[in-house]
Amino acid sequence: MKVLYQKKQRCIALQSETHTLLFRRLHNKDVAHDSPPSVQVEIASNDNLSSNFKPLINKEVHGCLGLIHVGEQVFVAIVVGAVTNVATPLVYELIDRIYNVEFISLSHDDWDSLLSLGGQEDYYTEEAGLAIHPCSELKRLLSNGSFYFSTDFDLTSILQNRGIIQSKLANRKQLLKGIAAYGHKNEHFSTEFMWNAFMMDDLIRFRSNLDDELEAIFDTNRFLTTAIRGFAKTTSLNYGESMTIISKQSWKRAGTRYNARGIDDDGNVANFVETEFIYDASSSNGTIYSFVQIRGSVPAFWEQDSTLINPKITITRSLGATQQIFDKHFTNIGKKYGVCHVVNLLSKTKPAEVQVLRRFSELIEGSRTTEVVEYTQFDFHQEVKNIGFSGATNILPELATSMEEFGVFSYDTITGEVVTRQDGVFRVNCLDCLDRTNLIEQVICHKVFESYGGDRESLKFNNIWADNGDAISQIYTGTNALKSSFSRSGKMNIAGALSDVTKSVSRMYQNTFVDNKKQSTMDLLLGYDARNSKPVRIYDPVSDFVNSELKAKKSVFTTAGNISIFAGTYNLNATTYSSNMDLTPWLFPPDNSFLPDIYAIGLQEIIELNAGSILNADSSKASRWSEALTQQLNSQSNDKYLLLRTESLSSMALYLFVKESLVNNISHVFGASKKTGLGGMTVNKGACAVRFEYGSTSFALVTSHLAAGTTAIAERYNDYVTVMEGLTFSRNYTLPDHDHILWFGDLNYRIALPNDQCRFLVEKGAFDDLYRQDQLQQEMKKKGAFFGFKEGPIIFYPTYKFDKGTNEYDTSEKQRIPSWTDRILYQSDSDIPELEQLNYSSIFDMIYSDHKPVFSTFKSQVEFVDEAKKLALQKQLYEKYKAQHDDDVSIYSSSTLSSVPISKSNSFRRDTMTELNLIDDDDSSPSPPKLPSRPMSQAPSTLRKVPPPFDGYDSTAKPAILRSASLTAPIPPAPRRTVTTVSSSSNSTTSASSPVPLGFSLTPLVPSNKSSRAASPETKNGDRNDGKVASPPLNSKSTISLKPLVPSRTSSPISVGSGPQKASPTESQHKLAPMKPNKPVQLSSSKQTEVPTPPQSNTKVPEPPAPRNIKSMSDWKPLMPN
Repeated sequence: MKVLYQKKQRCIALQSETHTLLFRRLHNKDVAHDSPPSVQVEIASNDNLSSNFKPLINKEVHGCLGLIHVGEQVFVAIVVGAVTNVATPLVYELIDRIYNVEFISLSHDDWDSLLSLGGQEDYYTEEAGLAIHPCSELKRLLSNGSFYFSTDFDLTSILQNRGIIQSKLANRKQLLKGIAAYGHKNEHFSTEFMWNAFMMDDLIRFRSNLDDELEAIFDTNRFLTTAIRGFAKTTSLNYGESMTIISKQSWKRAGTRYNARGIDDDGNVANFVETEFIYDASSSNGTIYSFVQIRGSVPAFWEQDSTLINPKITITRSLGATQQIFDKHFTNIGKKYGVCHVVNLLSKTKPAEVQVLRRFSELIEGSRTTEVVEYTQFDFHQEVKNIGFSGATNILPELATSMEEFGVFSYDTITGEVVTRQDGVFRVNCLDCLDRTNLIEQVICHKVFESYGGDRESLKFNNIWADNGDAISQIYTGTNALKSSFSRSGKMNIAGALSDVTKSVSRMYQNTFVDNKKQSTMDLLLGYDARNSKPVRIYDPVSDFVNSELKAKKSVFTTAGNISIFAGTYNLNATTYSSNMDLTPWLFPPDNSFLPDIYAIGLQEIIELNAGSILNADSSKASRWSEALTQQLNSQSNDKYLLLRTESLSSMALYLFVKESLVNNISHVFGASKKTGLGGMTVNKGACAVRFEYGSTSFALVTSHLAAGTTAIAERYNDYVTVMEGLTFSRNYTLPDHDHILWFGDLNYRIALPNDQCRFLVEKGAFDDLYRQDQLQQEMKKKGAFFGFKEGPIIFYPTYKFDKGTNEYDTSEKQRIPSWTDRILYQSDSDIPELEQLNYSSIFDMIYSDHKPVFSTFKSQVEFVDEAKKLALQKQLYEKYKAQHDDDVSIYSSSTLSSVPISKSNSFRRDTMTELNLIDDDDSSPSPPKLPSRPMSQAPSTLRKVPPPFDGYDSTAKPAILRSASLTAPIPPAPRRTVTTVSSSSNSTTSASSPVPLGFSLTPLVPSNKSSRAASPETKNGDRNDGKVASPPLNSKSTISLKPLVPSRTSSPISVGSGPQKASPTESQHKLAPMKPNKPVQLSSSKQTEVPTPPQSNTKVPEPPAPRNIKSMSDWKPLMPN
């Protein structure tokens, strides 16, 4: 296979021996800025390809991994380097390992010259004045040797599910080529192990929408390549036998060691790996065996920080809020593998593991899946402490019963029959699911291997399992596995111990300095980057019509509801909770005659803000307050409140509570925090945040403690900027990406009045006069900090500062000015209904701190999408399209919309007569627009604009006859017709006559049996795109480009200087410079009537676009051997 390119109207072609797959980006001026980028894809016979196409890469090409959008460009990912035949599980199944991937731009030719540098691995770096390639980090990830593919079978499935083809075992030379690999539809395809799923999504949909003939051509030429990540290796044994290990890591919760822990809301766990051991003993006893085990992180909501020494583990969700997700995880395992026997290797004595072990045990005890889940606790470290790693075999007696009941998959190659099937699976875990886990899986597998006569090859068996452990460890931590010397030799010596120490140090370095960048790259590859990941759409008029109609009829499958949210903030001044403290006046204020659905509670100054307390932070204080809030919230509610998420720094914490009856409506709960003390080094100041989605409506909650002091206005501004721009959740969500933001905490803004005057106005209750001198409202008015946020009327006394234990304002020497330091602000996106603030007040009689607690209750409209109704409407719209176009779409079928077979006999006869010009086309063009056909014959009569044809068509070439493995007769050639084009510049009409070869059209290839006249988007002319990007729509959330004094963190793998690009809209607007402290009025030599404020700017700056929605791949039919 070769890669070609055409310079004029840039086009990239992937050419096999008989056909070519062409890619060209469409640039439609009418498409919104935040719409997915569009690409035109077509299939052509090589005989009809113009000589304008020239070779682009002088390397062997193994297939296409898909399309990806990076830095305002679309790239096609091509596998150009692979180590072939690294594993051969069966004689007709070959597995290759990827070691080089190229990303070719469909927009620019800036990096084309570098593609010819051959084997140089660093050509994506700066060279000859060129900017770093935007996909350099993606290339590095995909080329690191951990990705595998096969063109012979479905590598994502296990042998038991895909089956063994008896005829192929006998004589490999008789194997069908190409079509045998992909022609078979297999419902057992496992999309969770396909790492290029996001890049392939629309290409697979494009393939599934082709007619049978073109689909056969598409599959036979093996244009698309599915990639797994993990390990694959085959080792030859005596007597012609072999053993193979295939490990596949799931991408559903992919990530590096400390960035991906525990479970997510969909029941996916981190480092989930399916390991299959295949023992081919067909040459000795005529049998092939397969045994599968799985590993995965403890299925609870927990996190671990990445500090160099003793990383702290935090349980982030309560037991009750976790139980249902835990059960979902094991239900999914049961559906796929059968009965699951959990082997938990966590330590009972190590403090870092004890709390995770305790939570795992509690979840097992409360699980509803106990009938299909068995549990064994095996303290690995304790068992091997005295006798060495050989003590790992002590677990076998506890697993003997399950091993006998589960069995293995075995196939008799002599009779061609399945003898036994594996009916259960062992799920092994430790903390990382690496070293201990791999060793126990090896011990279990060896027992099975031994029972089938494989014990004589123990050394080779140990080596292949050690290689497997190293490979999985490299993916998750960046180093080889610990204890690998014992895995290989069965002994642990001094050299092995020293090697483990070296690996541990290397892991610390990787965790601290490398893993965050790796995580960002993985998120971009998998479509998890909320800010930078955009799916690439293959142009398809039918899908355009359906999507347009779905958007217009959104109310059919979308329902709206209302929820209430309580937001509360309290600066504790290091108060320790005691059982006699009553928080209910704050949690259940008289203003609320109902119980809110959600509680968002922020606490500040949980500990003393001194050097000793900060350096020796007691994390247990946040836990004690969590227990206290849970107890008091549930003291007056029949509908139990569950703690859904805790996010904390040493000095502050944010708690999210939800009614138990509503927990199922919430998903994608992530937490993040940001230090701002001493330039981001200490936790005395900063912010904690939690984001979640209720139905399809997103919320961000922030509690913060900003810089203190009457004169520290500039410092507070910079703290705000640091949090607003620097706080990033998992999957690269930022605060402006959400529909609603609630920001509450000790913002530390003061009343800019002399102390005596301020106290006089406080005593009189002159809140309006005080509010006019409030620093926060002045900042917002002058477009400083919190500009764009809203705050309800303040009709309560200043909440700071009191003598602790009294309601008297500060009587100490400092005589601090009474101020509204504790505030609750909110912001809503302009495209949705705004939050409605129901109340805003303070509890004056709570005297536990020198602050008073503040609360506010909001009502929010939320939306719910009924996926079943949406799918039904999608089917209905598709059927409507078919009915209106009759035979035009009779051979167009989508597995995602309908499983009903479609008759082709009448439509084929009519199509043939039309192609031979024996009958005229029907010129009626009912709405919606017609489906484009392969042999496009006329200009469209619809209102859509047709993209200019590829210049790659050779008008003198003889039309080729397309064949597939199942066809016996040629298809009639395409007729010659006159194509009419309209010049947009002169409004004149020109006519040109040219042959349109069969199997290749002037519009994107979407199959039809009739020459229809549907249109495609307008495409910009010229050699290449100049990188001009349309300005994004204005958004009310981000009207000012904020620039803090500290540098912003860059976690995205996208390079700034990637190709010719236009400055972003926000960069061309006014930017606020960091504020400088001003001398307070009360300290000035000449008193002023008003406090000086920063200069005002009237420049409006647009907001970032809304976050994208990620599509699923559940509609893809698997590709399997016959």
